[in-house]
Amino acid sequence: MNRRGPKTRGQGVDPALRHTIRNQHRSALAAAVAGPPQIHPVPPAAEANGGLAHTKHRLGGERPFFNDWVWPLVDHQNQKIYSYGGVRPLDESNSPTADFHRLDVRTMQWQNLTDELRFRPRNYIFDPFRKASLDRRRLPALTESACTIITMDGGTFFLLFGGHDSDNPTADLIAVDLEDLIWWFVDIQGTPIRPRMSASMVATGHQIFIFGGRDRFDDDAPEIRTYSIAKYDPRTRWTWTVSDGPLPPDLPFLGYSIQATTVHDGQKILLTRGRIDDRPIDMSREATIFFHTQNHTFGNARETLGDFPRGIAWYQLGSVVAGAQVPIVADAQAPLTPRARGRRPKKPLPPTLPVIPNINVPAPIFPPSVVIVGWIKHSAGDDNLVPEVWQYLLPPTERIRCLNLRELIWDLELDIQAFVVVGNRLLLLGNEEEDGSAAAEDDQMLVDGAAPKWDVAIEISTQYLTEK
Repeated sequence: MNRRGPKTRGQGVDPALRHTIRNQHRSALAAAVAGPPQIHPVPPAAEANGGLAHTKHRLGGERPFFNDWVWPLVDHQNQKIYSYGGVRPLDESNSPTADFHRLDVRTMQWQNLTDELRFRPRNYIFDPFRKASLDRRRLPALTESACTIITMDGGTFFLLFGGHDSDNPTADLIAVDLEDLIWWFVDIQGTPIRPRMSASMVATGHQIFIFGGRDRFDDDAPEIRTYSIAKYDPRTRWTWTVSDGPLPPDLPFLGYSIQATTVHDGQKILLTRGRIDDRPIDMSREATIFFHTQNHTFGNARETLGDFPRGIAWYQLGSVVAGAQVPIVADAQAPLTPRARGRRPKKPLPPTLPVIPNINVPAPIFPPSVVIVGWIKHSAGDDNLVPEVWQYLLPPTERIRCLNLRELIWDLELDIQAFVVVGNRLLLLGNEEEDGSAAAEDDQMLVDGAAPKWDVAIEISTQYLTEK
């Protein structure tokens, strides 16, 4: 039996479904548009013209492979997205990689940092003249490690906790200095917490919060029903202030690989249901939990009105707050009219032009919200999956609503597999197979480097978050 269980993307979709998405979700793409695109604002109600109000960004640079098991992480302060690890497309051995990439959202260019990192050993004695002498070393290749980004004391760090190495789950905390590109194992004082994989980790202030997980790959592996907190102090460094504290006994089972995001300026962490077995995920108000970061108390969303997503293969969250002007720009390479069919000529993709603020479009007004993007069946009896979008209006509003964008996203004919929020920008990430040949997917693609890559971002207009 395969100890890792079925290969998944995100929260756990069977590989056959993923290839169905890629092979049947869309037909061959249009021929490249001649000439430079013209900049003009996206109309706030573009859907009135028959399409999704969006900006299409073609991603350039050193684009990462379209790996399974990848959760993009966001550095909001510097407007960058990081991608770590995952399993290569079509790799039936499910071997994890140490891929580490960075996407600058301001330029929409990827940078491959995998072999740019230097390792600081535990016995390293600091010497300002020896920084360049540190050996280059990749991050460990881990399966289902918990990741987050923390900014404090002038620095921004990518953190990895746990995950399964080649033998066992670990309890290591790894930090990557995103400016100096140096990584090391973090020593934490206090009572160590148990090794695990499939946990969730969130950072706010000088603290990290770790929830749940499991200790083996089996679908029936019991949920680790604990939470842990580590705090950084310049005098004492990192310390476990809570080590595997038990979850309240009346808290519903959330499963493993639960989703989490900070809300209300980091005062609370929203926790939502993960995977319990290989069946689709049903979210609910009872299994939507608010953790208070100061009081360490748990409360649910029982008073929320509306229907939570059900029957989703996997999903991702992002927190948004109205107020700042959202830059909006159209990509003339993504017309709303149907595109021609056929094979795209092989030539470099044109660069995405700078995002130009549209001063004539007012910033949308909506209560503090969490946007949920979940992958559901396109129609009954159909194995094709398509993203749908929900808006969870946080307390005191306490309402959830489906934005009904699935058909508009479906019509883009793209293989969308991830969702992030950068500032207040809603980005769907995926692949458009620039060679237009889904049938060419085979092992040779991995050998010659032609496997699909993360090459497109769809920026959804935040006007959809304003209730009509």
